[in-house]
Amino acid sequence: MEFNIGWPDWQGLLQLNPQSYVCGFCGDKVGSDKGYFHKNFSARIYICTNCGRPTFFYSQMQYPGPMLGKTILNLPIGIERIYYEIRESMKNDCYTAAILLGRKLIMHIAVDVAQAKEGESFKDYIKHLASSNYIPPNAGRLLEYLKNIGNEKNHEIKIGEQEEATGILKFIEALLYFIYEIGEKLDEIKEE
Repeated sequence: MEFNIGWPDWQGLLQLNPQSYVCGFCGDKVGSDKGYFHKNFSARIYICTNCGRPTFFYSQMQYPGPMLGKTILNLPIGIERIYYEIRESMKNDCYTAAILLGRKLIMHIAVDVAQAKEGESFKDYIKHLASSNYIPPNAGRLLEYLKNIGNEKNHEIKIGEQEEATGILKFIEALLYFIYEIGEKLDEIKEE
C-alpha cells in the first residue's frame, strides 16, 4: 500500500485532541492542541507551543523525534559537533550511524585530553584514556562493548539497534559530562 498523504487531504489548522511531546526542534516538552489532521489516515501535525514548528505524528512515530541526550557545557568544537551528530542520528532512528559516531567520538576525546596520537588503534585510544584517569571505575567494559559493537556494525553486514545506540549515547553523555563539564568546574574550584 502506498502511503500518499498529499496536501489536498489535510484539514486546515484546527483544534485537535491534546498531544504532549518533546519537540524535536527546540527540545521543550510541550502540550499542543493546535494542528492539522489527515482525513484518510490517523496522521497529525501538531504545532509546538514554544517554537511554532510542526511535528508530524503517524501511529506511534514522531518526526522529528525528540533530541536525546543532554547538552554538555565546555565541549571543544569538534567533539561538540560529533556529539550533536550522535544525538541527531538517534532522533532520526539512525542507530548504526549513532554507534559508529560514538566510537569516533571516543577517538577524538582521547586525542583531546589523553595525549593519544591521531591514527592509533581504538584499543590504544582506550588505553590512553584509562592511563590518564579519564575512564570511571567499571567503564572499561563499556568501552570494550563500544569497540566490539562498532567493529560488528562497521565490518559486518549488521545494522544498529535502538537499545545498543541508546546505551552508547548514555555512556558517552556521562563521559563527556565527567571530562568536560565537571572537569571545568573542578578546575575553577582549584583556581579559587
